Amino acid sequence: MKKTVQKLPGNLLLVGIFLLFMGLFSYFRSEIAHYAASLLAMTNEITLSKAQVGSPESIPSIKIVTDKKIQASKKKNLRKVAVRKRKQLDNRFKKPVTAKLPKTRTPIILFDDDFPDWDDYRLKLFPSLRKYDGTVWREEKTQVKASTDGKKLYMICRLYDQVPEEAVTKNAKKNGDLAWKDDGLEIFFMKNKKSKFYCQYIVSVSARGTVRYMNNTKAPNQGVIKKNPKNFAKPRFRSSEFDGGFEIEIVISLNNIGIKEIKSGDSFLMQIVRNYRGQGYKNSVTLHLFPSYIYGDKRFGVNNHDRRAFQKVIVRKD
Repeated sequence: MKKTVQKLPGNLLLVGIFLLFMGLFSYFRSEIAHYAASLLAMTNEITLSKAQVGSPESIPSIKIVTDKKIQASKKKNLRKVAVRKRKQLDNRFKKPVTAKLPKTRTPIILFDDDFPDWDDYRLKLFPSLRKYDGTVWREEKTQVKASTDGKKLYMICRLYDQVPEEAVTKNAKKNGDLAWKDDGLEIFFMKNKKSKFYCQYIVSVSARGTVRYMNNTKAPNQGVIKKNPKNFAKPRFRSSEFDGGFEIEIVISLNNIGIKEIKSGDSFLMQIVRNYRGQGYKNSVTLHLFPSYIYGDKRFGVNNHDRRAFQKVIVRKD
């Protein structure tokens, strides 16, 4: 006789398998959860708590890293980098490295009512200009004399040149703002060390030139060009050739740097730069009254705008 095997209905079989799976999952739930959390932790998507397995806190705590948190973290790091760079910049200027060379004696400006004459014995020659690194320039002399009536500054400058026909003049003739590229002078004025601005007068040996009103920045060797104030007085430039070079006359209003009237014994800050054969050419040489390597910082190369090199000049009667 054949034995008959009664088959269970399909639905009952599925229910039985489901109940068996649920029983196994319930029994091994802690082990399964820990294993799954470990896999996720490998991708840094969650962090595991330090609770012991079997304790009420044994289920891992999940920390989701959102895009907002990532962006906030990046911004925080950028701010830290910016602060660090600012501190490095501040420290760099707090501890300048200068050349240990003789400093420039203080120039004297004659207090007088009349426009100066080069041959006036009362006018004192300014100290000789040196190369920006402080070394002596023995090639072409630069002689400067100056006087003031209390409201305007008058300067007579002789730029000696053995070959004046080779002087660079093409840039200012095209555009006065490019006079700094020519043979010529740059004159910097600032009232005192607390000033928030200074003025830069630039004149080519061709008599073309310009003036810039500069706002001071936190960096002592940088300025920002601003629009001239409404009451800003234009300078007067004149240039002529003499036997041996070029003579340049400059008339400047002291009110442009905030000095309404100056008296004998008063002072202000100045820097004089001669661009011999302009700037950026093969034979260019930059000369300073107060060399930037001595008064500024020799690590940064030539810099005409270093305010630390704007030094005192004194007004005196003869």
